[in-house]
Amino acid sequence: MKKQLALIGGAFAAALVITGCAAIPVSNGAPTVNSLGMNLFSEVSANTMIPQYEAKNAKIVKRNVVAKAQLRSIFTAFNFGDASYATMKAAALKQAPGATDLTNIKIDYKMSCICGINTVDVTMYADAIKY
Repeated sequence: MKKQLALIGGAFAAALVITGCAAIPVSNGAPTVNSLGMNLFSEVSANTMIPQYEAKNAKIVKRNVVAKAQLRSIFTAFNFGDASYATMKAAALKQAPGATDLTNIKIDYKMSCICGINTVDVTMYADAIKY
């Protein structure tokens, strides 16, 4: 019985040591997911804005198009998902037929971690335009 408890305790301690959680630091508007290590639970949010450029001769096709994506990570060893700008832009432009680009882009990030299983929800809001 003592040996089984020792094994269970050792497994629990090892799980705590290798369990990592992610955070969303933003540097120059480019967020990344970093492991902070040994968190049992965390939930953080962040946002970023892509600077608006002067869209001369552009016509707004649709305002407030929304694209969503999700990233998942298990103990920071197995990572899944695609939240690249190209993928998000393509999803947003599908909502505005005829649009060729986006402007006024805002991106929200929400990260949650429970015992090493990380989920990052990414939501992009923008105005679809056509040149």
